[in-house]
Amino acid sequence: MTKSCFAPAALLASMILLSPAGAGAQNGAGPQKPGAPCCNIVAVDRASGLVTVKVNTNGTVFEFKPSNPATLAGLKPGQAVYANFTNHQVSLDGRTMSGTMTSAPRASTAVLPAPTVREPAAPASSSAAPTSAASTLSGAASRNPGTSAPMATTIIAIDPIRLPTISYGTPQPAQTAGRRPTDLSELRPVTTRIGGRDVTTKVLRLRGLAGIEQAQGLPDGARRLLAIHVRTLDPNQPHDYIVNTELAEQWMAAHKVPDDIKTSDGGSHRQHCSGADYVTKANCDYQAAGDAVKAVQDEAKKDWNHASDELTHDWNMAQDCFADKTLPLNNIPVKFSITPNLTIPLSSVANGAGVKSSFTNASSSGKVDGSVGLGFPLEGDFVAQLNLFYIPCLPFVVRPKSIAANGTMLVGEKLTASVTATGSFDKTFRIPPTGGPKIPIQMIPIVIAGVPVAELDVSAYIEGDIEVGGSGKADAHFELSDPHKASFSFDCNGGGCSSRLKPVADPATVMESAEIKGQVMVKPSVYTALQLDFDFDLLSARVGPQPYLQGIASGCAEASAQQASDGTSTSEENHALTADLDGGIKLRAEALVAEQVVGKPWTPSMTGNKHLWFRDLAPGGSTALVATVQSAGPVTAAKPASYRVKMPTCYPYTNKVQYRVTWTGNATPAPNSLCQWQAKGGTCQGDPAKDLVINLTWPTAGAYSLTVVPVSDDHHRSFSSAPQVTQVTVSAAPGGG
Repeated sequence: MTKSCFAPAALLASMILLSPAGAGAQNGAGPQKPGAPCCNIVAVDRASGLVTVKVNTNGTVFEFKPSNPATLAGLKPGQAVYANFTNHQVSLDGRTMSGTMTSAPRASTAVLPAPTVREPAAPASSSAAPTSAASTLSGAASRNPGTSAPMATTIIAIDPIRLPTISYGTPQPAQTAGRRPTDLSELRPVTTRIGGRDVTTKVLRLRGLAGIEQAQGLPDGARRLLAIHVRTLDPNQPHDYIVNTELAEQWMAAHKVPDDIKTSDGGSHRQHCSGADYVTKANCDYQAAGDAVKAVQDEAKKDWNHASDELTHDWNMAQDCFADKTLPLNNIPVKFSITPNLTIPLSSVANGAGVKSSFTNASSSGKVDGSVGLGFPLEGDFVAQLNLFYIPCLPFVVRPKSIAANGTMLVGEKLTASVTATGSFDKTFRIPPTGGPKIPIQMIPIVIAGVPVAELDVSAYIEGDIEVGGSGKADAHFELSDPHKASFSFDCNGGGCSSRLKPVADPATVMESAEIKGQVMVKPSVYTALQLDFDFDLLSARVGPQPYLQGIASGCAEASAQQASDGTSTSEENHALTADLDGGIKLRAEALVAEQVVGKPWTPSMTGNKHLWFRDLAPGGSTALVATVQSAGPVTAAKPASYRVKMPTCYPYTNKVQYRVTWTGNATPAPNSLCQWQAKGGTCQGDPAKDLVINLTWPTAGAYSLTVVPVSDDHHRSFSSAPQVTQVTVSAAPGGG
């Protein structure tokens, strides 16, 4: 069992500690001289009134509560104390009792992660007496002169290092401004609600070597160790640290770092940067480039190994106590439902980009006005994971490792346009035209060992382009809706992102309203993503579907007249009001450090290029979707009759049209490379603006009909126009021939 570390005389009569006279003599004995203190204070929690103490001989810790609450104010980390483990009493001077232990000595917890030291079981054949619990690593006695007796140098067994608990606090609404730190070293409070009360911790954000060097309030020993450690990191890893300042002070007060523990390069490889910009300064933190990177790393790794060897010996720690461990925080729920909207005034945006609302150039001329609106109903349902790097022998510091998530995102992209234009125009505008693309949603506090130290910020990210074009005179008002749901998972770190996705169903698209004259094309390509930021920007993951749409709305009304050589005349009126939507979806995943993309973005196609939707919007149907069929002249039995087929002048598309051709009677069609004939009909394909010639021969005179219906085109538009029946009368010529 653990020996008492009170003075020997005090051990003989604990009543001395309990007597009103404190250290006074008993039975005429004079004051007893205390022995060396056994322990040191490592933490003082003034809120709970508890003091955490470390036993120097074996690294275990216990807590006690001062008998006099006023005593708490004078206690500080590093202060030596005495302990009587038999009676569970603590003394500040070795003579009088100052408090009572509230816990027995135990392996250090997550907050103070010294490994548990225990004795191995003696071999069955051994006759050696059991070793003392005060024994420690071989040779450690010479480095612990404060103990009351020389420590044994027996071999011990060390339990695996226990990592701290990591959890998340209650999500809080995100603030919209003034939150992002901009300095390489910045001290700030982090508050969250734990156990029904608000807990606040002061943390230092350190960006790279420059931040470590500039930090105020960072203990010297910690500064020297972090200055070595940051040099060992690969260039593609985040070089950022979050330091719990109070814990750092307490830990370093109880764990001295000798003066010879420091960087050995003396700054000889450094490249000093003069940039005042936050990101520029951060990018200068890795102090070498090219072949010099490995030289700096190799030298730093030697320094780190030297520090690890010496300090694990001095501090009675396990050898791998200075190795990077992973703190995983799993199953973080990320759920949200928002509806951001953007309205783009075409004239003002064009002017801001140096494009006049009225313009004439080599390729286009005219005038454009109006607006394009984009709405993005977003619903996200994810389970996120945050991994942090943690060094057990530096329990006051963490740095980001990776961010991952798995779930679904529903994006209900809605496009509305109100465009007035003349002439030919085609312009591309950036989204959003003003303001930032991030829409804050919520902040999730990250709690380590019951102490809030950082946060995970959840945002929606929207960016992209919208192309607006047209021809003729356009006055368009229309609305398109394109909801789609994507299921995917991702894992992002300093080297980029990996991801996988599930098949995505074709979007369900609805047209709500349209009123169009002329042709207007609106093509947004918008990236809508979930963004997770660890402590603002130390490591970020941005992942989401990147749909692209092309909406073409067309309206036309036209009348024409023709006069034949025989003096007869015909007139034709046709009109069209149609809307067409093309698009596809990619998944885009990218990692960021200090808001700069790192690694290569991952952008696989989720759907491929697809025609999504077409609709005839004219009441009663657009007559421009009905094929015109004209006879070349009188029809005679047993002789070929020729018919010309094409689409009306208001037909808005140029892709080849597929016609379904049927007839009555027993006519025989002439071979045609553009047609495939069967009995009493077939299909033909042709340019909608050019005549498709069909030749039929009826064997006998009679009244027959010929029907030609456009059913689709090469762009996969499907037409549902009502068929127009062309009545053909065939009369037998004299002599039947």
